[in-house]
Amino acid sequence: MAASKAWDGQRETLDDLSAAVHYNEWIYGMLKPYLGTRILEIGCGTGNLTGYFARHGKVLASDVNDGYLEAARRRLGKTAVVSFQKVNLDRPLSALKRFKPDTIVCVNVLEHIENDRGVLDQCLRLLPPGGKLLLFVPAFQFLYGSMDKSYGHFRRYSRPELEEKIAGAGFQVEYCRYLNLLGILGWWFNGKILRRKIIPKSQMMLYDFVVSFSSKIEKFLPKPVGLSLFGVGFRKNRKS
Repeated sequence: MAASKAWDGQRETLDDLSAAVHYNEWIYGMLKPYLGTRILEIGCGTGNLTGYFARHGKVLASDVNDGYLEAARRRLGKTAVVSFQKVNLDRPLSALKRFKPDTIVCVNVLEHIENDRGVLDQCLRLLPPGGKLLLFVPAFQFLYGSMDKSYGHFRRYSRPELEEKIAGAGFQVEYCRYLNLLGILGWWFNGKILRRKIIPKSQMMLYDFVVSFSSKIEKFLPKPVGLSLFGVGFRKNRKS
């Protein structure tokens, strides 16, 4: 089979997520209080969240996958404040400094990077003092299963690990919290018991319905565990 026609489980999930309106709005709602007016989105995928960021100012949406970028361009190409750039996170990100971001957003991206510490260090160099780094990542290594492997995840994170890596790159940790308690059982069952490669669309749509009200309740509850982690760091001083 030609590479261009090969099955891409991550693309299938991104396409399914495009219809998960409540889920996308839930993630955007968490990010919204921390967004500036010049937003660098690292790992934009097919643009499921990019349009939300455009409400705040200029957006540079980046990804390593040409197909994903083309889909995002088709969706948002007429949005004047959004531009696109191919970026390989295994290489220096210095070219992105021309955009002068005040916020860097990585939603479900950091787990795909083998040298995550190196990327976080580069993010610090891209931001001015006071600039924000917003990270949304999968939580708890014991949940690592067949779907993580299919999606190309190197790891899942604990809260202490994520805080240590944010701080180790030179950021001040402003916020870090587990999220999505209800998602744990579904991910464990699909990835550890059934050994599925991707989240079934039917389950994705069911969860999208559930999150429309569970997210309103969850934000008031303590989060000792969760399927995901949301972390915020800010650049306090210039790195010497």
